[in-house]
Amino acid sequence: MPSWLFACLRISSQNIEEKRQLLLGCGIWMDAALYESVRRLSIVGVFAIGALAYGAKEYSWLAFLIEPIYVMMGAGCLLIFLLFDKKTLAQLKEQRAHRIIKEIYLISHHLLYYDNSHMNLHAKLLLCAGHTRYIKSHFQCMLNEWYQGAEIAIQHFQARLGTDEAHSFGETINAMRLNEHSSYYELLKQRIQDYKEKMELVQASKKETVSYVLFVLAGLPILNTFRVFMYPWIADGQRLFNAIN
Repeated sequence: MPSWLFACLRISSQNIEEKRQLLLGCGIWMDAALYESVRRLSIVGVFAIGALAYGAKEYSWLAFLIEPIYVMMGAGCLLIFLLFDKKTLAQLKEQRAHRIIKEIYLISHHLLYYDNSHMNLHAKLLLCAGHTRYIKSHFQCMLNEWYQGAEIAIQHFQARLGTDEAHSFGETINAMRLNEHSSYYELLKQRIQDYKEKMELVQASKKETVSYVLFVLAGLPILNTFRVFMYPWIADGQRLFNAIN
């Protein structure tokens, strides 16, 4: 992208780095500068489309066989996403990280079963591959690249997933690769405990969110009851009080 376009769109290096981290966390391999440029240009375009649709309400010749209200609604929804894309990306990143934690936890847990096995680490990981689903392609790619350079393969695996848990898991198996001593399996146990605590934390957070939503939903019938039954009485009492005075 030309530098003058960045200047016109007021895109700073900090914005680009922030979006790059979010995109990588979501598993989206896209140039962050290009993404941010397209996003800001799209905001201008959506505003223009919305204004055109609003004008079509007064001047029918601006409408192109589409009801202007539908265009305005679509433009409004798209504009909300474009303006608050960071929240959407952060939520997607969080959901993806949770899925990755669950599968890395399963892999690590099954890797412990082969503590006393005489197989090499690659063979053990190969047996654990059947327990992967969401990260299956990345995990299999690491195993395929293993004998071309195990350390590089692990680094590629960490980069593809782009989460802290993938990074810690990669460091653990790299340490085990260099020296398959029983002490490294103790390290793996600690990692498993960390993953378990993070999953429990996410589950607790989800329960709190669901409880809050249910609490709000439970309050709606009460408010409706007040509106239908209680409010008319209160209004009549207020009118009677005003009439007496």
